[in-house]
Amino acid sequence: MKRIDSESIFQLVNKKDWTKIIEIFKDNDNYNFIINEPVLKPLIDKYFIDELLTTNDPAYKHCLTNFYVLHESPKYVFKLNENNYRKLIVKIVEVEKDLATAYNYATIFKDEPICKKIIEQYQRELPKIVQHSQESKLYVTENKNVSSVNASISLFKSNQEYSFYKAIREIYPTYFVIPNVSLNAIINFDMISNKLSSEEKKYFFGALIDCVVIDTENNYKPIKFIELDSHYHDKEKQIKNDKMKDNILAVAGLKLIRIRPIKKNSNENDFITLIRETISIDVD
Repeated sequence: MKRIDSESIFQLVNKKDWTKIIEIFKDNDNYNFIINEPVLKPLIDKYFIDELLTTNDPAYKHCLTNFYVLHESPKYVFKLNENNYRKLIVKIVEVEKDLATAYNYATIFKDEPICKKIIEQYQRELPKIVQHSQESKLYVTENKNVSSVNASISLFKSNQEYSFYKAIREIYPTYFVIPNVSLNAIINFDMISNKLSSEEKKYFFGALIDCVVIDTENNYKPIKFIELDSHYHDKEKQIKNDKMKDNILAVAGLKLIRIRPIKKNSNENDFITLIRETISIDVD
């Protein structure tokens, strides 16, 4: 790079052309000239950063971080005095919208009010660290600000659904029965996608199966797929969804059993009797 002169530096600072100034400061020979020049050195020490902080350039944040890199990198001679470096960091923290990035800068001058604020905000949003005896091997956190209101709900929408689940669990005591299982969790979409319509593909990722019997001794492979139907399944939209679900499992080479109680008061024993009579316990 061509050796810079004093007048050029004054003009660039006056124009607030920080992009060009950054390139000049990256050249160590030029910067050595500047800090050893009796007129320029006071400009850099006393006015340079203040001028920078009054800039409204769209690339302002980029310029700030570039000066930070210049100051921190051992490959550059450029160094700000302590006061100017503090001003630079505070301004970066003020304009940085990403909280994690702002936090990293804020830790440089933790005593500055804006830095304290960002550090506190960042730490509030971090999950709570759980202390335990295996801290050298495992890191455990939990969410903060947990409300006193318990809004959890049962996996089952009715007592009959729960009775249905318990009946299947009774029939398959040596297997693992899971309610409300996502198709995406038990079927390889890539293997069947070319055989599905666009609507079926979309439905696939939101559909559930009421009960799935899992063989825990065979890499948790699902072996039985059972649905509990009701009058709700007579609605037009649900009929359409049921047909799509039936086809998806058929394409995947899986048999889906649908059980529909005729009476609303069907209980666990009724389901046990029905399942034993109609659904083979083999794992073919």
